[in-house]
Amino acid sequence: MLKEYLNQAMGVLDELIALTDEDIKNIKEAKHSAVEESVKKKNELVKKFESVKILLDKELLRASKESGGADLASILDDEVKSNLVSMRGKLEKLHSKNKEYARYVLMVKEFFDGLVSAMFKGQNGDNGYSKSKPSPETLLKTRV
Repeated sequence: MLKEYLNQAMGVLDELIALTDEDIKNIKEAKHSAVEESVKKKNELVKKFESVKILLDKELLRASKESGGADLASILDDEVKSNLVSMRGKLEKLHSKNKEYARYVLMVKEFFDGLVSAMFKGQNGDNGYSKSKPSPETLLKTRV
């Protein structure tokens, strides 16, 4: 069962990495409409990974208890150890991809925030959310 859980977890991580790569590509190409569906898929995959990870942890605890509390490194076979190292590598890769994705999202957010701020600046230099409302002339003078 341990090997099966490891394979399931790594499969989910591969899917998350692929989706994140696709999201980065979509942001670069300004295909922002795909974001909502991608977020739904990612949330489902994260939940799936969490449940598989819980099962994996329970299986590792069971194996440790059956061996009389021995060190896990001594009771796991080489294939399982290799898969654990591989899973850690995939987690690190996902972390790196998520950081890259977050940078792009932040750039897009700052762009749109700046655009909204420029569009709704009041005549007194405020952000348009104070007592006065922007005049139509102010909206038309915005540089794009």
